[in-house]
Amino acid sequence: MKKKQEGFTLIELLVVVAIIGILSTLAMVSVNIAKRNARVTKAVSAISEIRKAIDIMALDTMKWPGNQQINQIGTAGNNELCGADANSNICVSSLFDGVGGLVSNGGAFQMWSGPYMSEVLLDPWKHEYFFDTDYRIDSNGDPCECTNLACIDAVVIGSYGPDGLGAPTGAPGSYGCDDIILTIY
Repeated sequence: MKKKQEGFTLIELLVVVAIIGILSTLAMVSVNIAKRNARVTKAVSAISEIRKAIDIMALDTMKWPGNQQINQIGTAGNNELCGADANSNICVSSLFDGVGGLVSNGGAFQMWSGPYMSEVLLDPWKHEYFFDTDYRIDSNGDPCECTNLACIDAVVIGSYGPDGLGAPTGAPGSYGCDDIILTIY
């Protein structure tokens, strides 16, 4: 009578290793999705804080950042306030400099009683948030470049999103589909 061998066969070990590999891959995908969702949530929260600061500044000064008229679409050139994007495209002024008015007053705001924010906020991808008074959105409120729907101008606060590109076409005021925005007018 033959004695039964104890232990695992090579095939059984390979099956177990393959199952562990598949499970670890699924876990990593889930972790990456959770990280991305957490970053988007953090950006949405910061945009909400910026919105509150802009609202308070507008009550004091009757102006939006960039000394722009409140509750008005501004189509004049250089109405965007932003920091550098991933390609180093930059607007003339930042939301957080004296022209922006949230952190300091460059002298353009009468009745300014800020600072309305204590620091320059960077999004989770390490770029400044932007303010634009003629951002193109579609009827769903998404960036116009993303769909074939009819578009309108809107006033928004936003983040360049995960790709960090605020101007894929190379010009400030042109944005990407992954932008995270809050329409305020």
